Amino acid sequence: MAKIQQTSSAASSAGQKIALIRLKGVFSISPTVKTTLSSLMLHKLHSCTIVDDSPSSKGMVQECKDFVAFGPVEKETIALLLVKRGRTLDGKRLSTAKKPEEIKKILDEFLAGRKLASLGVSPIFRLAPPKGGFGTRKAQQPFGPLGKNLKMAALIKSMA
Repeated sequence: MAKIQQTSSAASSAGQKIALIRLKGVFSISPTVKTTLSSLMLHKLHSCTIVDDSPSSKGMVQECKDFVAFGPVEKETIALLLVKRGRTLDGKRLSTAKKPEEIKKILDEFLAGRKLASLGVSPIFRLAPPKGGFGTRKAQQPFGPLGKNLKMAALIKSMA
């Protein structure tokens, strides 16, 4: 009975996505973290990428948690990223190169499990600094939004 519950929870988390936003620069970064950020395609400050919620990506996220903000994202947040900050592989804005119906189709296929690059979309979203700043530092988060961030949708919305 316990195995059935574990497999059903694993199957429900297979479709989930995690957004990562690089918020710290290259100062005092170890070579292993630099390699991990490079394999996650987070080369520049305020760049964002979306990965599957799998054990291998969770290990990579855990390795670079002191340099990125990460958290679960939903369909609406990914749609916002595609419309406002999405680019084709040749660098054109996705909102001008594709029709809204095509963008919705790309979103559905991405959520079904296909990679953005295979759909003709760059997997990297270049964001701006958040409007209004990162907010005040609290005792629970002494370094701002670094690490696990449950309010990832609000952070992406303020940066997109």
